[in-house]
Amino acid sequence: MSSSQQIHSVWLDEPHRLCNDSAVAMGSFDGIHMGHKHIITRLKTGAEKSKLNPVLLTFDPHPRLALSQDISLLTTVPERELLLRKSGLRFIVHIRFTQQFAETSPDDFIDKYIIHSLDTKMLIVGYDHHFGKDRQGNPETLKAIGLEEGFPVEIIPPVKIDGVTIKSSTIRELISRGEIEKANRFLGHPYLVLGKAIPGRGIGSHIGYPTANIEYYSYKLLPRDGVYSARVALSPFARERNAIVYVGRAPTFGLPKRMFEVHILDYDGSSLYGRNIATRLHYFIRSDRSFKSLDGLRRQIERDIEKARHLLSDIR
Repeated sequence: MSSSQQIHSVWLDEPHRLCNDSAVAMGSFDGIHMGHKHIITRLKTGAEKSKLNPVLLTFDPHPRLALSQDISLLTTVPERELLLRKSGLRFIVHIRFTQQFAETSPDDFIDKYIIHSLDTKMLIVGYDHHFGKDRQGNPETLKAIGLEEGFPVEIIPPVKIDGVTIKSSTIRELISRGEIEKANRFLGHPYLVLGKAIPGRGIGSHIGYPTANIEYYSYKLLPRDGVYSARVALSPFARERNAIVYVGRAPTFGLPKRMFEVHILDYDGSSLYGRNIATRLHYFIRSDRSFKSLDGLRRQIERDIEKARHLLSDIR
């Protein structure tokens, strides 16, 4: 698949026949981490071997969000699609997760969506996938139903790095602590924040380092407050540029809301407002702190930029 080819998204609000002869991988896929990538690889391999249509089946909003549970997510829907653009998949089917949908029994879900809507001939899930009302459905449930209905079910075992099982919850903890490099290893890609550039405080421009203030979803997980080195694309498929990113409430100025601000190195200064900017975080540079003067802040930003240049020098 070319890098500019987009994934086609289909929303399945009510069960109806959507496609025929499908190989389906089912899950929340928050983060598109190394475990998810293994599932997707098995999906493509199985679909090609059996001449089936590969379908990634997921749920939006994330079930825990829909059920008003406290969670911050690694990926929004646009971010997930951007991360999957080179996966070789062409379609993602989203089931809209609502309170009403949450009452669907595992048997009804399989009958209405897996069998009737997608005409599934092969199903692939991770070892810890649960579905249906009260998460009653599990891989063993799927194995039994698949045997009864005549389609194979493949359960993908845990993927580990350095003896640690790769899970979205583990990666969330790492990012919350600012451990971006380790989180990126588990993800298999730099942590992505995709959002529109909006007007900010103007302080960066005043001290000679203009920033783009990125509008992010309320449920998007931001890393620990501080400064990071990053690569930034001024549109999702544009070439990347070196940057530093600030996350926090700017204790020097006492802002009420956490900011995600990007300063692009060696940029000509053209307005970024309204652009959908893709930021990929690579390294943690330093913790957030307060400064006694704008001159002190300016000098620290100079040091941050020098360190970012060094950290990003081998990344292309």
